[in-house]
Amino acid sequence: MVIMRLITTAVYISIKDPGIRAQSRSDPLHPRRGHRPHPDYVIAGAGTAGLVVANRLSEDPNVSVVVIEPGSDQRTNPNVTNPDAFLQAFGTDLDWSYPVAPQPGAGGQSFVLHQGRAWGGSSAINGMAYIRGHKAQIDAWETLGNPGWNWDALLHYALKSENYTIPNDSQLAAGATYDPAYHGFEGPVHTGYPLSLSNGSASPVIIAAWESLLLPHNPDLNGGNTHGFSIGPLTVEAATNLRSDAASAYYSPIEARPNLSILRGTVKRVVWDKKMKKNNRPGAGKEDLLVARGVEYITDKGETRILSAAKEVILSAGSVRTPLIIEGSGIGNPKLLKKLGIRSEVALPGVGENYLDKASHMIGFAGSLGPTGGAYHAFATMDDIFGDSVSDVAESALAKLPQWAEAAVGDAAWTGLDVAAIEKLMRIQHRLLFRQGVPAAEILVGSIPGADDISVLFSQYWPLVSFSRGSVHLGSVDAIDSPVIDPRLFLADFDVDVSIAAGRLAQGFWLSDTARPFVTAPILPGEDLLPNDATAEQWEAFTTTSVIPHSHGLGSASMMARELGGVVDPELRIYGTANVRVVDASVIPLHISGHMVATIYAVAERAADLIKGKI
Repeated sequence: MVIMRLITTAVYISIKDPGIRAQSRSDPLHPRRGHRPHPDYVIAGAGTAGLVVANRLSEDPNVSVVVIEPGSDQRTNPNVTNPDAFLQAFGTDLDWSYPVAPQPGAGGQSFVLHQGRAWGGSSAINGMAYIRGHKAQIDAWETLGNPGWNWDALLHYALKSENYTIPNDSQLAAGATYDPAYHGFEGPVHTGYPLSLSNGSASPVIIAAWESLLLPHNPDLNGGNTHGFSIGPLTVEAATNLRSDAASAYYSPIEARPNLSILRGTVKRVVWDKKMKKNNRPGAGKEDLLVARGVEYITDKGETRILSAAKEVILSAGSVRTPLIIEGSGIGNPKLLKKLGIRSEVALPGVGENYLDKASHMIGFAGSLGPTGGAYHAFATMDDIFGDSVSDVAESALAKLPQWAEAAVGDAAWTGLDVAAIEKLMRIQHRLLFRQGVPAAEILVGSIPGADDISVLFSQYWPLVSFSRGSVHLGSVDAIDSPVIDPRLFLADFDVDVSIAAGRLAQGFWLSDTARPFVTAPILPGEDLLPNDATAEQWEAFTTTSVIPHSHGLGSASMMARELGGVVDPELRIYGTANVRVVDASVIPLHISGHMVATIYAVAERAADLIKGKI
C-alpha cells in the first residue's frame, strides 16, 4: 500500500427510537403489519465486512437492518474509484490516519496507521491485492477452539463472494496466470487485473530473475499455497478499470431495499438490557449472558442517540475501532476499564490485545526497465530466506518463545494475560513457519516511470508471520476516535532477523545476473545508508529506522478459546453475551500469508450464514 508514498449521501433513516429524527429518502423502518418498530439487526460499521453482512441479512424482506457508519458515500470520488490513484486518499478525510505510539524497537519513531473512513471501509482505500493466504494458516484456526473454521469452509465463501475476470492476452503475456478451480465468477466482488498491466520489457526480466533465484512460479496465489512468485489479481472491475470495494459490490446494487439503511454516526458502546439470559452453551459454566438492547452512537452533529436492536448487535468497525466499542461497553481487562471509569460487565483481558501487524520496508534503484503496470508478488519461506542455516534459526527461535511470550504479556498482573497461552499461539506460528512451509516474507517488485526516462525499480517487503504482538485500547471513555495503538514492532528480535533476510533477498533480486544489467544505482535509501554490499550493522540500522506499520492489523478481538485470550466464540459471539457478534478483521486470530481483504470477505460471508442459522 505504501509504494508511491515511500518513493516519492449517507442515507438517513426514520425509526421509533426516542430522539431520532426522520432524515430519510423514505421511511423504510416505519412499523407496518408484521414489522417490528426497531431494526432486527444493528451493524456498527459500513466497512469491508459490515456491508457483506448487511447485504446478506437483508436478502430476507422480513428482516430489517440498520448500519451505523461515521464515513460517507464516496462512489464518485476518483481517489477511491481509480485503481491507479488509491494513494491519493491517504491523509484525506477518507483516512482515519491514526497516530501510532512511539516504537522502541524502531528507534522510538511514531507512525500513522491508515484505515478507511468511508462506505466500504479500508476496501475503499487499500492496495486492492486479492490473495487469500495459505491453507495451513486457516486450518490452524480450528486448533484454537474454532470447529468448522478451516480452509475448505472458507474457500466456499471466498468463491461465493468473487467475480473473477480472466486476464486478457496482453496480461497473460505479462505473466498473469490462474486456475479457474480457485475462483468464483458470479459473486459481487470483481477481481482481475488493471488495464495498466500489459506485456512490456519488465515482465520477462522479472520472471527470469525470480527463476534464477530458484523461487518457483506459482500458477495461482489463491489456491491455498502462496509459496512462489506470480501476479496476483486486484479487486478491480476489468471492464471499467474501477475499484471494486465493499460499497460498490455489496451495497450499491441493493441500496433500494426498503429494509436496509445506512445511518451517519459513530457507535460508542453497546447498551445492555437489565435482564440476563441463562447460558446454555456446552461447557459454558454458570455465567449468565449479557443481552444487548442496542447501541449508543454519536450523530454527525455530535448528539448522543440510542438505537435499539430487536435481535442482534453486530460490531464490524475493524481491528482498531471494534475493541474500543467492546471496552466502552464494559467488556475487557477489568483493571483498564476501572482506570477509564467504565463498569466491568465481563472480564475478557484479550480485548484489544493480540493485535498483529507487519513491519514494512522498501528499497529502490534507478534503472532502465519499462513500467510493470502492477507489482509482482513473491512469497518466500524460511528455507528461501535463510538457506542452509534454517535449522539453526528454527532452533534458536523455538528457545526464545517463552521470552517473547513474556514480553507480549507485559505486566501480567495488569494485563490479565496468560503467558502460557501466548506461548502456545507462538508455538503454532513456529510450526507453521518451520514445519508446514508457510511463507515467512512477501516481496513486491515492480518498475514505475521516473524523471528523464529513468525508471524506479522497487522492492517492498515485510515479514508475514511476526512474533511481535501489540495492542489497541481506549485512551479515554469519551475519545472513541483517538485509540491508543501500539503494534510493538520488533518486540521479538526474530522479526528484525526475518526483515533483514527478506531485505537481502529483495536486494539480491535486482543484483542478480538477470536483473542487474537494467540497474543503474541504489536510490532508496541510497548507497551511503545501504550499499549493495551492506554490512550486518548497516542492514540492522536500516531495518530498525526505516520501518512503517503495514496497516494490516488483525486479531484484536480474536476468535479462539477464552482461556487462550479469545474474545469471540466460533459463532463470533462475544464471550459473556447473548446477542453481540463481531465480524471483521479483529476476529482473525493468526497472521495471514496473503492479503487481508480476500479473507475478510470470506469470513463475513460465512458469518452471515451463521447469523441466519444456515450453519
